[in-house]
Amino acid sequence: MEAVRGFYLRSWRGLVLGLSLALIAYLLYFHRLSSLLPGFSASELTTYTAVGNWHSIAKNPVNAPYKLLVWLFAIVLRRGILASRAISAIIGVAIALLFYVVARAWCHYRVAFISTIMFATSAGLLRFARLGTGDVTQMSVLALLVVVLWYRQQKEWRLLIGYLLVALFVVLCYVPGMFWFEALGFIPLSTTIRGQLRRTKTIHLAGLLVMFLVLLAPLIIASVGNPRVLLQLSGLPQTVSTISHVGHDFLTLVLGILVHSSGSPALWVGHAPLLDAVEVIIAILGAFYAFREATGRTTFLFGWLTIGIVLASLGGSVTFACIVPALYLFIAIGFDHLLGSWLTVFPRNPIARVTGIGIVCLMAIFSILYQVRTYYVAWPHTPGTREVYSHPAP
Repeated sequence: MEAVRGFYLRSWRGLVLGLSLALIAYLLYFHRLSSLLPGFSASELTTYTAVGNWHSIAKNPVNAPYKLLVWLFAIVLRRGILASRAISAIIGVAIALLFYVVARAWCHYRVAFISTIMFATSAGLLRFARLGTGDVTQMSVLALLVVVLWYRQQKEWRLLIGYLLVALFVVLCYVPGMFWFEALGFIPLSTTIRGQLRRTKTIHLAGLLVMFLVLLAPLIIASVGNPRVLLQLSGLPQTVSTISHVGHDFLTLVLGILVHSSGSPALWVGHAPLLDAVEVIIAILGAFYAFREATGRTTFLFGWLTIGIVLASLGGSVTFACIVPALYLFIAIGFDHLLGSWLTVFPRNPIARVTGIGIVCLMAIFSILYQVRTYYVAWPHTPGTREVYSHPAP
């Protein structure tokens, strides 16, 4: 009993925090997962039909990690098409946690906490995390970024992290558009990786090569039989549009993020933009400060945003889901510099410190309330949305 009591006294704060986060995650991503909308969309039905069995997944391995999870979940728990939404929700929770890891590595813990809550409650994440299409996996750039940050910081576990990095690299090859982000992340690490490979024993080099080939084999086999698989995974469209059409879609997406969306009821509420006014201002501020720093982080973030917008504008298999985490990382950087500058001017004045932190928290609260109401109240009651999500479960 004394041991139990001692463990409770030492760990009760962590337990309370963990249970609180689990409750929040349930309310945000799993509550009313099947009843918030009147039915399912045509894209959700298409995705679930494509899962079928492992033979259909092997034949078309585009987004295979997501499809395999849905297939297993549907078999074990017999939840049918709802399994696709449940897996998206689980991935959404993981994406929010990965966002915190990246934000904490780059910003003060207060800003990391606030920006993570803003990202986790954003309509941009909620729409994809509660949608059974697998588009939420396109936010997995965060997973790649976390492993890269871990690889650069750790010296003792680099071999183990190397295995994890290779496995993650191959798994993300099955997600549409991720190849381009992997190439973007590999460039700053190329010198470090080459040096590490020279110091790695031959047996481990062989192990890495075997793991790489085994994990990539289903993709190679499927691509030989159907070359269009590679086209889908690249995120490029099957038909080439004119430059003016691509430029128009590019501008439409940028405006949809900041000012005026296209109004597609599947994901948007009327013509409301992805970001609210507070988020737009702070994101622009964060982009300005990041550009001034001119570091590897700046190159990756701007490259991430540019590649994501271009791929989403081409009309292929990549959606704007891939850029949502990047936008909120810019917001985190903006808040970090804003709060940091305030506390530098008033380093010891407690009233000024509390005022500055309070203003940042108030801005975040208004943004969170707006985003939550947009997704849970406005969007599901829009006639166009109810018409899109009107298909019954098969």
